[in-house]
Amino acid sequence: MKKIPQDIIGDIAILKFKRNTFWPIKKFKAWRFLKNHKNINTILEKIDKFSGELRIPKTKYLAGEKKYETIYKENNCLFRFNINETYFSPRLSNERKVISEEVAKLAKNNSKILICFAGIAPYPIAIAKQLKKQNKKANIISNELNTMACKYAKENVKLNKLNNTIEVICDDARKLPKKLKNKFDIILMPRPNLKKTFLKDILKMSKKGTTIYYHGFGTKEEVLNEIKRDTKEKIGKIKIRKAGDIGPYIFRWQATFKVK
Repeated sequence: MKKIPQDIIGDIAILKFKRNTFWPIKKFKAWRFLKNHKNINTILEKIDKFSGELRIPKTKYLAGEKKYETIYKENNCLFRFNINETYFSPRLSNERKVISEEVAKLAKNNSKILICFAGIAPYPIAIAKQLKKQNKKANIISNELNTMACKYAKENVKLNKLNNTIEVICDDARKLPKKLKNKFDIILMPRPNLKKTFLKDILKMSKKGTTIYYHGFGTKEEVLNEIKRDTKEKIGKIKIRKAGDIGPYIFRWQATFKVK
């Protein structure tokens, strides 16, 4: 049997089949996959791409225990969440590791750190763990619009024993400048593939020297242009690198820059 495209998240495997694959064949391959992978309890089928502002995936039950919630371990962090109600990609594991290590080195004691589009809080938790290794304290805010993702983010903060470090705020990132009075030292924007950059809103919560990590999509030139357009000479040199893809010839770019 050819290898089926898959994502393994905790004890759940999400399989992707070619179009027009007959249902009995899917069921057979799912049960066979389950039999050959003793660490997997549930098989789901990915039936559509992530969609909408909340990036909610669409999956369908195929075999094993009928459930959608799991606990996933990554980089010494634990995350509980429902696959059908929240966005999470295990393929970004290394990206989260790289960024969290970089942010932890950059942060000073008691730095104020904001993560927008934080989902179930993988970036806030990974950063907090790295800071702990370096005996640094910080005030971290995890911001997300999806109420279910916020619910799990709060659970995950407790699960990783980081209640004194991370605060979860469930709201639209565009409303944060009025809601939060603080200016942040470091701001992360692992944003979804949306037309709006949110940079104008984020700049309102920055100060001279604030470092911003921004996710953009498309070509390198398109990402650089949208950053320059919405920051209007308020930032310094932009460092940019490819950080994976989200489809054929559609790339994610990680851009880092400081506010002047």
